[in-house]
Amino acid sequence: MSRICPINHSVVLYLDCLDCDDKICIHPNKSPQNVKYELREVYNKMHTIVIGIDQSYKDTGISVWFDGKLKQATDCFTQNLENNTVKRKTLRSRLLNIFGKLNAKKLTYESIKEECQIICIIERIRLQSQGFINIDYIKSIGALNAMIVDTANQYNIPVYSVDTRAWKSASVGTSKEKANKYGFDPKKWPTILWCIKQGYKNKIKADAGRKKKGVIEKNEERFTYNDNIADSIGIGKFYFVGNHNLLKEEH
Repeated sequence: MSRICPINHSVVLYLDCLDCDDKICIHPNKSPQNVKYELREVYNKMHTIVIGIDQSYKDTGISVWFDGKLKQATDCFTQNLENNTVKRKTLRSRLLNIFGKLNAKKLTYESIKEECQIICIIERIRLQSQGFINIDYIKSIGALNAMIVDTANQYNIPVYSVDTRAWKSASVGTSKEKANKYGFDPKKWPTILWCIKQGYKNKIKADAGRKKKGVIEKNEERFTYNDNIADSIGIGKFYFVGNHNLLKEEH
């Protein structure tokens, strides 16, 4: 098992802040830099699989990270399904498939005595939007989140939520909007640009179809970028670059 060090927010194994060898709490003169290095060495001994999810009833982005490297990025498109119940069932089926395969990978590492943990991170429910409380939104997205938590629980995968501004600031570098000439949502565009800069362009690039906004025409090609996949990549990345104290476990 692992936990978060209260001193520098690193994920470490078997750490008890009252009994750890470093005793930084009672020896404040010890170099925090050295302690951080030592804890990071311990953390690196455990393999970590992170599933980042940007959940919605239209199109859910899903990314899979392994030891800080992006391994998979996909989506589950449910916008055209008849109702929210069917949409939740469809997403649940997709997640069961992903969780099952990752759990098998985890067991493989543990069978060769290399410990591995799997965690899932979703975007936290926004209780207010533009100063208003949308009760219907909270109920519907709450049901979606509960489905994700219950599905992950079948494989003993803990689920955490992170605030939108927190993961964008840590992963992308900014939570501010950015206008663009292509018609992409200004809230989403900085994350798309970040993904492209990080080399994830092919992970988020998609055929534009009949879309009229958020379309790029270049070299006789007409395409778009899936901002839901882009967001899921940023959410998953947060675990490796962000402050773990900002993660809230969902039950």
